[in-house]
Amino acid sequence: MHITAEDILVEIVSEAGEVLPCGEKGEIVITHMSTGEFPFVRYRTGDVGRLSDESCPCGRSLPLLAEIEGRSTDFVRAADGTVLHGLALIYVLREIPQIEEFKIVQETLSNITVQLVTTTGDTDLLEATVTDQFRRRLGESLVVKFDYVSKIEREASGKFRYVISQITS
Repeated sequence: MHITAEDILVEIVSEAGEVLPCGEKGEIVITHMSTGEFPFVRYRTGDVGRLSDESCPCGRSLPLLAEIEGRSTDFVRAADGTVLHGLALIYVLREIPQIEEFKIVQETLSNITVQLVTTTGDTDLLEATVTDQFRRRLGESLVVKFDYVSKIEREASGKFRYVISQITS
């Protein structure tokens, strides 16, 4: 993706806010000085991505954003500090036919709550399966709490988020 470098500066930063070298993943931070009202200076987007040092095959010489991977809050962290995309947990839940809707909220490195809308009243096997699979990915000490609901609420923006991490760096 081209970056209109004439009026926008895009940086990729670590959790500590340090600028990362080209090619490394981190949070996308934008400075835009040419806005009509006031400038955006080092605006933290919450999105994770990486810059590319390659040239675009179209021939334009603008810098490139190689990828946008997702929201920083859409990632979970294992007990050992490893950062995983939320898809590592989403795929577990999507494979269980009795689960109609879900939301995963990571409160701490050792605590996750899973909101579920299910078609089954027999939840023992479902909970054991999910807990086992989540522990394989995030650590054996993980505590998984299950919250059975009739509907998963959307965010204030109207968007639906499958994974929310409340862990701050």
